[in-house]
Amino acid sequence: MSKVSVEEAVRNLKAFLEQVAAGEEIIIVEQNKPVTRLVPPSIEEEIFADMKQFRESLSLKGESLSQTVISARQEKRY
Repeated sequence: MSKVSVEEAVRNLKAFLEQVAAGEEIIIVEQNKPVTRLVPPSIEEEIFADMKQFRESLSLKGESLSQTVISARQEKRY
């Protein structure tokens, strides 16, 4: 993880983007305070795979939401 000033980032943006593409994280600072981070993009396939695994791990109890809504509407009418 590298720290660079805003001015240096402006002058050497292409080089820093190449470093980030290679997997490095770069923090841009202004007056020694972090302003932003340049990080490689996350791979969407991994995110969706984790979400699929998460959804499959859930166990739902009771009736479905649609059935609950239908029941509530019928109770209000009569």
